[in-house]
Amino acid sequence: MNSEDLVIVEALDDGTLYAAPSLIQEMFTYPYLEDAFLLVSYDCLGNPTGYIPVGINNDSKFMSYIPAIPPSAPVCPTYTPGATNVLRSIEKLVSGDYIYFDVDVVANTELSTQEETASAICLPLEKYLQHLSSSRRKDIRRKLKQSSQLNVEAGCLEDVLAAWPWMKAVWQRRNQYDIDHVNRVLSWLNVIEQSGRGCLKIDKYMLNGKMVGVNCCVLHYFHGTLHCDDYLTWFDAKHASGLGIVSAVNNLSNPAYQGARYNLGLPGFYGKTFDGHEYKWDVIPKSLRLTQSIVNIKLGNNAGEVSFDCI
Repeated sequence: MNSEDLVIVEALDDGTLYAAPSLIQEMFTYPYLEDAFLLVSYDCLGNPTGYIPVGINNDSKFMSYIPAIPPSAPVCPTYTPGATNVLRSIEKLVSGDYIYFDVDVVANTELSTQEETASAICLPLEKYLQHLSSSRRKDIRRKLKQSSQLNVEAGCLEDVLAAWPWMKAVWQRRNQYDIDHVNRVLSWLNVIEQSGRGCLKIDKYMLNGKMVGVNCCVLHYFHGTLHCDDYLTWFDAKHASGLGIVSAVNNLSNPAYQGARYNLGLPGFYGKTFDGHEYKWDVIPKSLRLTQSIVNIKLGNNAGEVSFDCI
């Protein structure tokens, strides 16, 4: 991020988590995000009114990482300041690459389509279970009962690192292993923690005094609404099988977060579900799922080829 970018980011900083200059800088360091730049909108006086960090991926397509551990699709529907102004001010919204925005932020128009997310409003366990089929309800109750032998303790980022070998083994079996992934995850979460704008809620699941799994969420406010972003659950499959489902249900039904928006990391995007992430759809039934608005925008080969209208 150059000095001009930094001036814009700092000028529009509204105090929300994903407006923190350090997080925008972290987005720019992602290795597969080439030629990163800020897509900026301006008013008629030339003052910036919003920005979206974008870059070019390995398929030569523009992508935006708002806001997520790259290269995931957005974990939660909160955006960099004035992002909606950027979309409104692009001269032509035509077929192009996907940028995700929450339906509550960007109105549903003929230029956008709606996609379900693995997000829901937190609610009491029994009310949540009422939305499930009888067979699914029975399965969830069974998994929760099995997990009752596990004790939950407060953890830290060192516990996330200690849990990585379990997930590394899983990813290797799926031929998805990325040796640098854990470092990017820890770097991103550390920047969030250091920003002071979000709280890491790290739960260690213990069995006989030993950690067998860890769940990491980020708690933060976005324009008055508490968001619980569920980033990861890594566990020892030999001792805590099904912990991904259990931890998600525990977070969604946590009495401390009733009425908050729970955002479980997207199970996939562009119509594809990631292997092993199907449970994320199952945990949040269709009747509870919130949506995001997908706006297709066509960009030129560089920021200078994007046209804007005064707003």
